[in-house]
Amino acid sequence: MINGILSIVAGIIVLFPFLVTVVYLVTMRKMGKAPAVVIGKAADFTTPFLFLSIYITSLTVFGKGTGFYIIGTAILIAIILAVFERIKEKEFQITRFLQKTWRVYFLMLSLAYVLLIATGVFFKISEYVK
Repeated sequence: MINGILSIVAGIIVLFPFLVTVVYLVTMRKMGKAPAVVIGKAADFTTPFLFLSIYITSLTVFGKGTGFYIIGTAILIAIILAVFERIKEKEFQITRFLQKTWRVYFLMLSLAYVLLIATGVFFKISEYVK
């Protein structure tokens, strides 16, 4: 019973990671925090779920594991952002750099998620039409 419930909740989070963002924003709103203050933190909170969702969705759509490519791209983005940050700023602040990197991950993973879902729907429709 509990395993079934946990499987359903995990499936919902993987398929709809932005529900985590909405739940986080609603929870913070109930606690009395302004939405403008917590939007960045909601994005930070959602990013790990997006990593997992992208991996599982791409595995489902393409039938191949893409974990190596996802992690490799994330490391490459971090290196590029670190170089730009070091060139731009005299003093390299690691916490600010990590926060910027994490937010860039959120934006790129959100775009990748939308593209993956659209690709999956297109593949299923074309498979159904055949």
